[in-house]
Amino acid sequence: MLAAEQTIHHLPSPARTRLNPTSNLDMKYAFPEQVEAVAEIQKLFTVSDQQLAELVKRMGEEMQIGLERDDASDLKMIPSFVTGYPTGQEEGVYLALEISGMDIYVCQVKLKGQGGKLAINQYQYKIPAALATGQDIADLIDYIADCVSDFLVRVGSQDLFVYPMAISFGFAVEQTALNKGYIIALGHGFDYANGVGCDVVELIHSRFQRKGLSVRVVAIANDTVCTLLAHAYQHPSTKLGIVHSAGTNCAYYETMDNISKLQTNANHNRSSSDGSDMIINTEWCNFGSKKKYLPSTWFDRKLDRESNNPNVHIFEKMTTGVYLGELVRIVLIHLVDNEMLFGGESSEVLNTPFSFDTSYMYVCENDDTPSLDGIRVILEDMLKVGATSMADREIVKKVCEIIGERATMLVGAGTASVVQYMVEHGIGMDLDGSGFAISISGDIYEDYPQFHPRVCKTLKKMLPEHIAAKLSVGIVKHSRIVGAAIVAMMAEKA
Repeated sequence: MLAAEQTIHHLPSPARTRLNPTSNLDMKYAFPEQVEAVAEIQKLFTVSDQQLAELVKRMGEEMQIGLERDDASDLKMIPSFVTGYPTGQEEGVYLALEISGMDIYVCQVKLKGQGGKLAINQYQYKIPAALATGQDIADLIDYIADCVSDFLVRVGSQDLFVYPMAISFGFAVEQTALNKGYIIALGHGFDYANGVGCDVVELIHSRFQRKGLSVRVVAIANDTVCTLLAHAYQHPSTKLGIVHSAGTNCAYYETMDNISKLQTNANHNRSSSDGSDMIINTEWCNFGSKKKYLPSTWFDRKLDRESNNPNVHIFEKMTTGVYLGELVRIVLIHLVDNEMLFGGESSEVLNTPFSFDTSYMYVCENDDTPSLDGIRVILEDMLKVGATSMADREIVKKVCEIIGERATMLVGAGTASVVQYMVEHGIGMDLDGSGFAISISGDIYEDYPQFHPRVCKTLKKMLPEHIAAKLSVGIVKHSRIVGAAIVAMMAEKA
């Protein structure tokens, strides 16, 4: 059995810290012309304090508009129908299913109470590439049912016991009740002719029944909602959750009175709520798509134009794991074309879209060896650009720093906006003046060493000191699926 693994971090002290993007290029090997070219790149990607403040303001406005009516805001503000707060004292055995990218995770969670003690038993399954596309999404659901069946055999399920299960989807789902929702957008890499608009819970119920599974789906939850609750069971003050990995999203607790579209939209099942605070899935990945609030460059616009989903998910394209490496690659190609890098010679690999994996940025930024040998391996062995000079490696490192820095500033400002909105609208700070915790999960956030401290620095800068000083950030590692089990528990006790 695996214990849930979580790490809590407090924000830096409330003393003001000046937030400077990479203002000193500090380049030892590049020629003056190369330094000037990189300085131009840095200038394009620099985000001013005024631009950050505008982002904080505009995202808060979009949140409010999205709570009033559908399709009026960049932010979908989808009600999760998960209400109330876990206490850490709840007990029981629950199943959870998570579909994340091309991975399926099936998990049995034993909640032990006692202030958030739990144990998990989890297996991971891969979705075959052939099942990522097709005419009938039921083919994918049948495979998922087979995975759940295999899991129940492995853990030794009890006879005559029907396990309550909650499902966490990476797909965008518009929920109309805790256990009812329609797919409104498939995840990255998935394409089914009948996928969008499908009632996913009803479909899963029917396919599970055909397989004879002793499972009852009691709830469906977005992966960001699960990130929030996975931390909240052990840290009940948690009121905001963020996923930042291949994509990004944010969920937070909202007062029922503020969700005015629940009162006006006949598609929403208002009886699903008991009046408690409800978790809202913001879908902030799409911020800046319709209303151009983000400080984009022509590099960003090129990336968006050539993507498989132009004009949507702009915030995601400027900050997350699928796109950051590609943004670096586009900048490097620009420098090559201007004969400022690799002697003006590229390679077939580097010319291939998405060949510069975002994980390469971690290596480049953290390479402090005298010869920048880690960067050399990436450029020469992975990207096949031929022999590189110290100036080449230095420039690549600097480009990674510049683009990585901007991404963290945008995420930090977005988080600050949600926090500011929550405090201004009656969520977050308790009557005794105590603050709340923010839960974050995702490979890029966990694996990119500079990401967390930079986000916290921006978050602190963009919030009043009396608010920033009362926040803490918990990084949820390997146990986001626990949140789905918490959703199942809360659904059973509702």
